[in-house]
Amino acid sequence: MPWSSLQASLRRISTPIRHLISFYALLVALFTLLRLLRVSGPPLIDLANTFAPYWFMPLVVTFPLSVIVTRGGASPAAGARKRLLRLSKSGAAKDARAYPPRWSVLLQVVLIAIGLYSFAAPGMYHPVQPPTGDTFTVVTFNVQGSNRELGLATEWLLETAPDVIVLQETARGYDQRLAPLYDVYAHEDHIEGSARVFSRYAILEREILNIEDQPGRDALRLVLNQDGRELAVYALHFTLPLNPRAQFDPDADIGLEALLRYDERRRNAQIRRFLELARGESKPYVVAGDFNMSDASLIYDEVTAQMRDAWRGAGAGAGRTWPVAEAIGLPRVIQPLLRIDYVWHSAALRPVSATVGAPIGSDHLPVTVEFEWRQS
Repeated sequence: MPWSSLQASLRRISTPIRHLISFYALLVALFTLLRLLRVSGPPLIDLANTFAPYWFMPLVVTFPLSVIVTRGGASPAAGARKRLLRLSKSGAAKDARAYPPRWSVLLQVVLIAIGLYSFAAPGMYHPVQPPTGDTFTVVTFNVQGSNRELGLATEWLLETAPDVIVLQETARGYDQRLAPLYDVYAHEDHIEGSARVFSRYAILEREILNIEDQPGRDALRLVLNQDGRELAVYALHFTLPLNPRAQFDPDADIGLEALLRYDERRRNAQIRRFLELARGESKPYVVAGDFNMSDASLIYDEVTAQMRDAWRGAGAGAGRTWPVAEAIGLPRVIQPLLRIDYVWHSAALRPVSATVGAPIGSDHLPVTVEFEWRQS
């Protein structure tokens, strides 16, 4: 189809569609302004921030569509005279109305730039120097309490052979399905029903950190003896961002009901309480677990102000870990939507690789990070 014919066809797009593109651009611009101003609190705004990258994705379609049907720049005088001669007075008015407003196109250009800078640039691959000193590997993985393929997950963990494993949502007490891990890892500690740590290194210290008074949520702090070096490991699992008064079954599918009950206040309070407790940590440390927090959430910046995100240091791409389509009954082709599983670290450590594992029965994907001790 000739370019002129394509333009003519697109210019005849109905007025409601053209208005919809402009409305969408204004809506994303308003959301971006609220985000830049760090507005938080209302559940609807917090939910929008959680899925922030997805609000910019339609620009891939709306922007080129707007460019095609918008008259760019000043036309040559001869071309303008020909169009005036060719069109009647009423026809010319109709043709002018067929163009979407120029400000909409310019606004979309700005939004694309903001979207790329905020969400695409951080996930780009950054060259990482190979390790030259001692290294160790950490895996964090929410096994999902209802995981019927925990044996498969255990096999994957044994094949990956990390030095430290941090699991969430393991069963209370001894779980026979995890028996092979007890056989390989000499040291284990846990908070019942919350977080469980397997380590190749001896545990020197153990501390339970209370990060919520009511109804109660704890984090586990261990100090490991890593060949003469002391390493603090924090294992935790923050609550779902739901209304504190809402009753929710963690084994149920998270769908429309959860979105309607979305509320970050309780989870954010837990995160801030943990950051306050961890602020006095004097040893090199690793923090691993299910944060139930998107890296597009505003509170993510509060965490990065205190500790380093290993994925940002050594990972490539979005690193999304939840939800796994097969685990919630969706086609496998659907990819995870959010990155909510993290490994953080102190400045004494340098991540040299960070990868997201394959589906192994849970609605989460495991995250593996290899660290190098920085030269002191």
